[in-house]
Amino acid sequence: TSTKAMKILFLLLLLLPTVSQAAAVSDTVTCRKIKGECAFLLCPLFKRAAGTCYNGLAKCCRPLW
Repeated sequence: TSTKAMKILFLLLLLLPTVSQAAAVSDTVTCRKIKGECAFLLCPLFKRAAGTCYNGLAKCCRPLW
C-alpha cells in the first residue's frame, strides 16, 4: 500500500501547477468579462482599478463611466 500511496502523491504533485495556472487564467478572464484590461503598472488615463489579473500580479483597469 505504501507504493500505491506514493503513486497517488506523485500524481497530485504533477497536477498542482496545472490547477494554480487555471486560477491565474480565471482571474484574467474575469477581468476581460467585465470589459477591463490588465495593466502591470498604473491604470491608463480615464480608467480605474477594479480587481486583479494574472493571479494578483497586475491590475484590472475599467473605464470610469
